[in-house]
Amino acid sequence: MSPRSVEAAQRGLPNSLFATTVRDGDKLIAMGRVVGDGGCNYEVVDVAVHPAYQKQGLGTAVMDAIMSFIEKNAPDTAYVSLIADHHSPALYSKYGFEPTAPVSIGMAYRVKPKPRR
Repeated sequence: MSPRSVEAAQRGLPNSLFATTVRDGDKLIAMGRVVGDGGCNYEVVDVAVHPAYQKQGLGTAVMDAIMSFIEKNAPDTAYVSLIADHHSPALYSKYGFEPTAPVSIGMAYRVKPKPRR
């Protein structure tokens, strides 16, 4: 998962439609969120597992919780999207996610850090 600024996290996390976390004691070790308009569009974001805890099924547990939320809350015809890191398509394909090309193409724009005054 790409790093985010503290300001971005403070603004974004409370605006999630759904969030799930896994902890080892007080330590956050895995998470995932759903953002969107709650009707037409949902996006799976920030699915991450701490490197020391990978390959233990935590990504699957996070996606199970996310998909449970989607199935219970998203209306018929809702569009659910995600942009996967290069190493993770196998995880998402288990849940029915498919590449969209050539019908559509994912695109991204990242806001650059502003100069500090």
